[in-house]
Amino acid sequence: MKRKLTRTVLSVMALLFAASITAAQVPKPASDEQIKDKIAAAGDAEDYDEADRVIVLDESDCTVGDNGVATTVQRRVVKLLEPAGVKAESVQQFEFDPDTTRSEVLRVLIHRKDGQVEEVPLETMVQRPAPAHWIYWGNQLKLLSLPLLRVGDAVDITTSKRGFNIAYLSPAGTPDAGECELIPPMPGHWYETVYFQEHLPIIEKRYTVRLPKDKPVQYEVYHGTVRSGIHFDGDYHVYTFEVENVPAFKNEFRQIAFSDAATKLVMATLEDWEAKSRWFYEVNEPQFEADGNIRALVAELTRDCKTDEEKISALIHWAADKVRYIGTSRGPREGYTIHRGIETFRDRGGVCKDKAGMGITLLRAAGFEAYPVLTQAGSEVEIIPADQFNHTVGCIRNKDGSLTLVDPTWVPLSREWWSTREPRQAVVYGLPEGKTLSHSPYYPPEDNMVHATSEGEIGPDGTLNARIRWHDMTGYPDTYQRRHIHGQSLRERRADIEEELACIGPTVRLGRLKFTDPYDYSGSADLELTLSARHYALGDGDIRLFRLPLMKHPLASIYVPEFRYPVQDERKLGLYLRASRLAKYEETIHLPPGWTVAHVPENKDISNDAADLHFEVESAPDYIRYRFSVAIKEMIVSAENYPSYKKVIDAMNEIAKDWIVCHKDDTDTRITVNDSPSEEVPTHAKQ
Repeated sequence: MKRKLTRTVLSVMALLFAASITAAQVPKPASDEQIKDKIAAAGDAEDYDEADRVIVLDESDCTVGDNGVATTVQRRVVKLLEPAGVKAESVQQFEFDPDTTRSEVLRVLIHRKDGQVEEVPLETMVQRPAPAHWIYWGNQLKLLSLPLLRVGDAVDITTSKRGFNIAYLSPAGTPDAGECELIPPMPGHWYETVYFQEHLPIIEKRYTVRLPKDKPVQYEVYHGTVRSGIHFDGDYHVYTFEVENVPAFKNEFRQIAFSDAATKLVMATLEDWEAKSRWFYEVNEPQFEADGNIRALVAELTRDCKTDEEKISALIHWAADKVRYIGTSRGPREGYTIHRGIETFRDRGGVCKDKAGMGITLLRAAGFEAYPVLTQAGSEVEIIPADQFNHTVGCIRNKDGSLTLVDPTWVPLSREWWSTREPRQAVVYGLPEGKTLSHSPYYPPEDNMVHATSEGEIGPDGTLNARIRWHDMTGYPDTYQRRHIHGQSLRERRADIEEELACIGPTVRLGRLKFTDPYDYSGSADLELTLSARHYALGDGDIRLFRLPLMKHPLASIYVPEFRYPVQDERKLGLYLRASRLAKYEETIHLPPGWTVAHVPENKDISNDAADLHFEVESAPDYIRYRFSVAIKEMIVSAENYPSYKKVIDAMNEIAKDWIVCHKDDTDTRITVNDSPSEEVPTHAKQ
């Protein structure tokens, strides 16, 4: 029977699978003959919605030991529907960390379209170091080239993995002692996240986990429905989860994280987040000891500081600017364990956890109470206390008991201690008393503000000359200007900014350019420039037409990249922006004598749950002046709020596209031209 995997089918499937699996219904692993039947019944490309492959079966059987280490055997059968699918499956890659995982390919079969089955010799598989960038922890990559594949074939792979999502070698283990014992981060505990949606359609997926009966597990399914059941098998409790006929996950432009939208199962044996908090404190507490060299540096950095805030800023910026982001392994217990501050100070390199550790070491040496913190940048952390983190930062306990987050990985070339791009982000503080899952503060639009003012004039020949200044910035725009300016040569900088200004018109030329030293954290990172654009005002008769220059968002990639995102009619997933946002423009355009303004955009005021817009314009015989502001209230615009957000962005774009219409008489009065091009560039402060 033909199957069309659509979201409608998914909804029906959710209803059909609402019942639990009983012990008698727990399916046995599929036999090779059954696999053949499943492949034949899977159909071909016309049965699926733009898919080049289909997952016929994904079957995993996981057994968890008393120590929390799991062994998982997985069989995955993928049928090739289009040439692109053939290309994608022609070389199989299996990446793993040899210090945390024992990975083995057990069998590879090719089910040919004519029913023949071919076993691929595993002797042809090679193992190489995995590609690495910034983090060099010794991951390995097994590569297996398959014989010539054709549309209609199916690739059937069985693998075994023993280890943990993040596991460590036993400190007692040595390479000379044979296979080292694997231990999980929290000995005796196990956790896992399993996705029941992929970017390919799934006909059948089943995940079974066997846990010792004295090791209870918490679990929950998010963003969908999965059929589940539990039964007893001797000393084990066996949990089974399965789905059928799941359509491919469809991406949207700048969507929320896949993990925040796809159907997933989260499991953990840990009792609560307080236990995780205490463990993270205990496992890292010995790492923050300072020696004489560190204490001497702290004294030097804080010598002229008059307040605690100045001291914290000096110490955090040193850890941020002087410790290069690079991951090198110290061997056993790499991963969660922060490198010793003394080592990081010596090496001047480390990943986020080590930069955080360096900051904590400096802060403690200065007398502050500081601790490590786990967080997940870019996505949610669910309430089940499974490891769902990708980032380590620090915190300071204030005199009133409150906690202030600091992130040395974010701080380079930023006035912030913690990124305003990370509002309401889940954190687990590593505290001796333990603390439940918490969240970073919300940052309103004014915490990510860009303020631009422009003074321009149009000459009788239609040439625009203008001076634009970006100033009084906070948060994200301030940080990104510093990083953009810092990362370019003088020639690259001028070329890049002139290219950005091309949005105003094809004849734009950059004149003077000056900006704040990126390492001057005493105030806003301002930027000022002059520009000229020939034939900006169009027309050669009695009518002249032009648009408001600043409303075209020059330098948008630095300050307001969201304003150039495509506007969609509707969304099923939330829109992930760079940050909440407040953009304020004030622009005055002087007109030649004899020009009379006949049309300007209408004033607008819009306010809703997603965003606010205000536009007010005035005109006189010799000028046009307006004030514009947009406040985007959240970094993530939910699908429900997207129509409200779209209403504001559409209104903004209408203003930008509207023509200013002027009548002209025969007066021919000249307009003074701005300064000739030159560049003023500050000398960068020494790092």
